[in-house]
Amino acid sequence: MYVMDDSGTSLVGRLLIAMPTLMDPNFWRTVVLLGVHSADEGAFGLVINRPLGVAITDVLEEMGEDAPLHSCPEVLGGGPVEPTHGFVLYERGSGGDVDEHALYIDPAIAVSGSTETLLGLAKGELGGRFYLLLGYSGWAPGQLEREIEENAWLVAPLESSIVFDVPHEDRWSAALHSIGVDPGALVDLGSTTPS
Repeated sequence: MYVMDDSGTSLVGRLLIAMPTLMDPNFWRTVVLLGVHSADEGAFGLVINRPLGVAITDVLEEMGEDAPLHSCPEVLGGGPVEPTHGFVLYERGSGGDVDEHALYIDPAIAVSGSTETLLGLAKGELGGRFYLLLGYSGWAPGQLEREIEENAWLVAPLESSIVFDVPHEDRWSAALHSIGVDPGALVDLGSTTPS
């Protein structure tokens, strides 16, 4: 579902880059991949650069599932809303749809809440790169637009390399560079995080 904002520009599948003025500790120097944006329902996105220090194997064991035989990516914090709810962000392969109920953010990337999809990806049965994210980021109708107008966020096109190839600690800078913004021009990179 691609929904247009009031300006006629689709924000679905875009990256939101937190500006230094956004002092909310939940979003300090984050990059959010938007999956839904609607004038009636608001917006839904997943933070793609906030590791939780939790292993997928621990999550699977809690679910009573066997640990995968290969290494898996770190679990990320998708946002402050419903932090125990899991989402799988994954690359769509050429072998067809992995999950028919998934939210397709663009032709190559999808989000699913399916345990079966997580298990298939974690065990290497479905192929493709993926992340498990706990929680999500949500905005009420009109809220995200106001925050963008207040310069809390920059909007960038989605580059799958930022999501899957760039180390999580470099994604904020990489997203800024993707739209020609020097992070050093925005903030002293040695500054402390908000409390």
